Amino acid sequence: MSINVIVLVGHAGRDPELRFFESGSCVCEFSLAVNRPPRDGQNQDPLWVNCKAWGKTAQVAGDYLRKGSKVAIVGRLEIEQWSDRSSGEVRSKALVVIDRLELCGSRNGADGGFSKGAAGMAAAAALGAAQPSTASSEWKSGPSGGTPLSDEEVPF
Repeated sequence: MSINVIVLVGHAGRDPELRFFESGSCVCEFSLAVNRPPRDGQNQDPLWVNCKAWGKTAQVAGDYLRKGSKVAIVGRLEIEQWSDRSSGEVRSKALVVIDRLELCGSRNGADGGFSKGAAGMAAAAALGAAQPSTASSEWKSGPSGGTPLSDEEVPF
């Protein structure tokens, strides 16, 4: 068994680059700055992560994400490799391919802190759930989809 899931909350380091293909699909790339905890009493520089999204997720990122926007992502780590055109050397870079993206700031551009949605995404990813929204709708309406769960039915 292997697991390749990464959950990050940070700020977009640049405006996303959205590209469309003749087939109608699209890809969006941007960098994400993630704060690291202080070491030896000194603040560390942020960790910069390259991110890539495809399809509808790419379209949302391209339409709504801007430099400095706070965003939560769930995705998988991949290594891209290519040959340098001028030298022929094989180059590579690590990046996160985004499966789920959630904007954490308010619509007027002010960051509202760590949103419930981002916290839910992190918790669901840690528990191995594919879509936190499914778990939360099940929580509100009960496993059968009708009546709310009682205290006796809560699994923890």
